[in-house]
Amino acid sequence: MNESLKIRTASLSDIPVMQSLEVDAARLYGTMAGYEFCTRLPPRSQAEHARVQQDGIGLLVDHGDKVIGFLLAVPVDGRAHVLEVATEHGSQGKGFGRRLFDAFHQWAAEHGYSKTTLTTYRDVPWNAPFYERLSYQIIAVDARRPELMTIQAEEASAGFDRAPRVAMERSLRRQSSRRISGAT
Repeated sequence: MNESLKIRTASLSDIPVMQSLEVDAARLYGTMAGYEFCTRLPPRSQAEHARVQQDGIGLLVDHGDKVIGFLLAVPVDGRAHVLEVATEHGSQGKGFGRRLFDAFHQWAAEHGYSKTTLTTYRDVPWNAPFYERLSYQIIAVDARRPELMTIQAEEASAGFDRAPRVAMERSLRRQSSRRISGAT
């Protein structure tokens, strides 16, 4: 990776660029039969971004003077849960998402989380198969995870369930004390 790469925490002023990146990143779904609907889904709202700022963490990846990706996470059922991760269309497949997850896992471990979760498409190569390579495993969601059940219901009502989705979890080990720029 280029030395001009930096991972930092997001601020409220970064919301418009994150919304734009989310729309841009979704373009890749248009290349996969049965997932074109993802290109028409709206980005996360200002309120959702503000909740992340208050309760969790937003991480940005800057490449030079340009934000090219982000990850949003909040506490869910005692775990650090990824709400969204997106990399600009032209930067996908170059390791930036993996770098965001590395920083997120470090942050989660440093903040006392022993597990992280996410929801994703089961059959999209850059979704569940990618997360499996990051040591995530598909899990069943039941009444012991009421907040994750609520997230799945919200995703279904927003139209995300037009293709098979799964919940995934990863156990964390305490990671090194390398700090994320501006992360708390």
